Amino acid sequence: MADDTILETERLVMRKFRGTDLPYWIEHMNTPEVRAHLGEAKSPAHIASRLARVRSKWNEADGGYLALIRRADGEFLGECGCSSVTAEAAPAEMRGELEVGWQLRADCWGHGYATEAARALLDLIFGRFGRRIVFSQTSETNRSSWRVMERLGMTRREDLDYNDPDFPPEENPSKVYCLRRGERVARNG
Repeated sequence: MADDTILETERLVMRKFRGTDLPYWIEHMNTPEVRAHLGEAKSPAHIASRLARVRSKWNEADGGYLALIRRADGEFLGECGCSSVTAEAAPAEMRGELEVGWQLRADCWGHGYATEAARALLDLIFGRFGRRIVFSQTSETNRSSWRVMERLGMTRREDLDYNDPDFPPEENPSKVYCLRRGERVARNG
């Protein structure tokens, strides 16, 4: 396992971002397809700044976002990670708790990579991080994303849906799911 590798799965290496990831992110992740539910494409300077922040924020208490690399060929596939819910518009029950999320390049959709990565991350969140609950959110129009949440065993929480000003109006309200540690343990034995 390389020094910057945090998790490995059967098909994926989940590692801290590197400066060398920037061109791959710009080419594969800053596209209209990938950004469809997240707002418009960002400038290369904005992306470089974001990746630098993400690289410096990984910690062993709250995690962060990790680059997804396909083990078979070393291809950059996207990201999966977690961060604290800080949006002021989010319901109080969610603020300060971890939210798990993912983004994959369009040509890698439908292969189970997001589900595989998120499962490994959930094990880390409930195990090493000792968290009792994790949230995930998306829009009603992002069916692929909420289907991953359902495959992960997350419970739909309509009572927590809210309008998030950080996302385009057509992507609101945010559709919220959650999973509790006990539910995860019961499903996995």
